[in-house]
Amino acid sequence: MTLSPVRVFDKGMKAPVEIVGTRIGFGTSRRDDSAAWAEIRVYALEAGGYLLHRTGYSLVYHTARTTCVTREQRQRGEPASVDDLPDDAEPCPKCRPRDPQDLPDGDGVIRYEFPRHTFDKCDTPQQVVEKLTVIRNRDGSIHTMKNSQPVSDCLDQCAHNDQAFAAFASKPVTF
Repeated sequence: MTLSPVRVFDKGMKAPVEIVGTRIGFGTSRRDDSAAWAEIRVYALEAGGYLLHRTGYSLVYHTARTTCVTREQRQRGEPASVDDLPDDAEPCPKCRPRDPQDLPDGDGVIRYEFPRHTFDKCDTPQQVVEKLTVIRNRDGSIHTMKNSQPVSDCLDQCAHNDQAFAAFASKPVTF
């Protein structure tokens, strides 16, 4: 059976990504009271192996010349227009941009935190788990995290849909 590809593309991406496989796991940290969250998807690829797709989302937008910076000391967000904002976008409480209806038209009038996508091709379930739980710091040190709720939810679904993940489930899996 040939699967229809899942196409992933957002304004911040250089090119679309097509995934030919079946989604076997999903987890999210989204809450009604938070303007930022992450989602995790795991696909069993038709050609073999797995694809881990992680996405960071934010509803926050900033002034064009914001002093808000990332850990790498880069300005938060990317140049954007009011038309790029979702209906539920939230102004940054630090740099306090104007409300969307009070902003001029045109690109670069604000900076918006577009979705950030990471794709990892993995040969085994163990590699998927390592990508989700092992952090390699810039200084070369390695830190293993305890599974967050979104990671646990995703791995539990993977185990339910693919027996190769059974050892990584947080609760008993019934088939």
